[in-house]
Amino acid sequence: MAVSSKSVEKLMSEGNQAMERTDWAKAKGCFEKALRIKETPEVLESLGLASWWLDDAGTTFESRENAFQLYRGQGNARGAARVAISIAYDYFSFRGEYALSNGWSRRAHRLLENLDIVPEHGWIKAWDGNVAIEVDHDPSKAFLLAKEAADIAKTLQDFDLLMMSMALQGIALVFEGKVDLGMPMLDEAATAAMSGEISDLETSINVCCYLITACEYVRDYNRAVQWCFSVKKRTENHTFPLMFSFCQIHYAGVLIWNGDWDEAETVLKKASNNLIDSRPAHASEGLIKLADICRFRGDFKKAEALLDKAAQKPFRMLGANLVLLGRAALAYDRGEPVTAASLAEQYLQNTPEQCRLMQPKGLEILILAQLELHKLEEAEQASHRLGNIAEMVGTEPLLALDLYTRGMVHLAKKENKQACTCFERAVELFDRNTNPFQTARSRCGMATALYRLQRNQPALREIHAAIKAFKKLKALPEQERSNTILKKIKSLPAEYAESPSPEAFTGREQEILCELAQGKSNAQIASDHFISIRTVERHISNIYGKLGISGKSARAKATAFAHQNGLEE
Repeated sequence: MAVSSKSVEKLMSEGNQAMERTDWAKAKGCFEKALRIKETPEVLESLGLASWWLDDAGTTFESRENAFQLYRGQGNARGAARVAISIAYDYFSFRGEYALSNGWSRRAHRLLENLDIVPEHGWIKAWDGNVAIEVDHDPSKAFLLAKEAADIAKTLQDFDLLMMSMALQGIALVFEGKVDLGMPMLDEAATAAMSGEISDLETSINVCCYLITACEYVRDYNRAVQWCFSVKKRTENHTFPLMFSFCQIHYAGVLIWNGDWDEAETVLKKASNNLIDSRPAHASEGLIKLADICRFRGDFKKAEALLDKAAQKPFRMLGANLVLLGRAALAYDRGEPVTAASLAEQYLQNTPEQCRLMQPKGLEILILAQLELHKLEEAEQASHRLGNIAEMVGTEPLLALDLYTRGMVHLAKKENKQACTCFERAVELFDRNTNPFQTARSRCGMATALYRLQRNQPALREIHAAIKAFKKLKALPEQERSNTILKKIKSLPAEYAESPSPEAFTGREQEILCELAQGKSNAQIASDHFISIRTVERHISNIYGKLGISGKSARAKATAFAHQNGLEE
């Protein structure tokens, strides 16, 4: 008996050393040998962990569930609770079975009820907080749970638990729109992970996942790139393929934003396939992003098939609401605004009000669909909601999205000057943040506003720039829309080809244009402004020159220009 115990101890020691080197296969072999000598809950728990790192779901479930039973048989409530927390995550990650995952989580809570404070009290709260974010989309609940976990971590001086709790608090704050409070917490926790201060590798990975996810939602792609590369560097030895796949899916989001759609598609296919084989519940995000690329390029049938797949078990646990969003966008691009608006409203209804960072994409689709349906009041209300979120978050990409949708509302209301101002600023912000697709869409809006103001030449410049960008991206639906705008612009009379903007005129010239629009004579204008008639004539001559008009019809054309540009008051 003594010999067998020593053999088990030696194999466990060798296995643990292999785990520290991230040599999961070696560790698993040691634990399997130890198990053949003597079955103990400690050996089974270690075997389950090594198998988890190797994505061996069968051995993971069997080992951990057996370990749970043995701990219970020994009356070791803490050990049983610890394993129950792991099993809860297994059902969530490997199988996407939330009901069973929740059952194991409840078992852990029950087992910990009568124990003095131990780290497991904090870890179960951290796990529940994760579920509140990923499944319930309830950042307020997640923040409270994370804070409770942090208090336990401070009491026990458990640094890993403290950093995990800090990261969870950070992402909860970000999802509520409190980016200035949440992102520094995520940065600090991720720095502790990358510097090696966090001893548990799984905790390091989860912390980094929270940060990169937050970057995507606030559209802070510069920060996302930096952290993606940092995580990629640490995981590229493939000691943990799952983390590498997670990182790649987030990195693909950066590539999509930057217009590198071909590379993004390659990355997503590889990462999604890896996750489908190992952790299918986490593959939904990759499938939905692939659907977005197909939709952007007009392959609606393939996009629909990918969304249908993401809606099936086990993907739907984490992807159901995002599938609604993807289907809403697909319906809009297919020219089905009624369906698009309905699906976007469902998505927003499924998203708690306080989970502000999940709302902008749904609001964007809802606004555009309602404008197509001529529901201007509803579109304007949704636009105000988006504007409030963009102002709270404050990142340039979100502010640019707000400007774009506000520009579209102004266009629908025939407020062309205001639309032009919004689109011009949106182009500047999207371009500065390297999003060629959204930049081109904003150029289309600006071209339409300019066309309506009969400023043909600048409208042509904007629409040609948009068409060039869409061609490079192979964004066929948007290319077709921009070609339609181009045809309208070309139909304008040639006399408006070089029509300047109101800003081309001095303040005095704008005042006189206003007087002309009111039908006043030169003498009346001179009297109103206490200037000579000759000075009025000189200003009018300058106005005609800038407009490129002359002759008997010049005054009527100048008057028409004043009305078209809102200079009549």
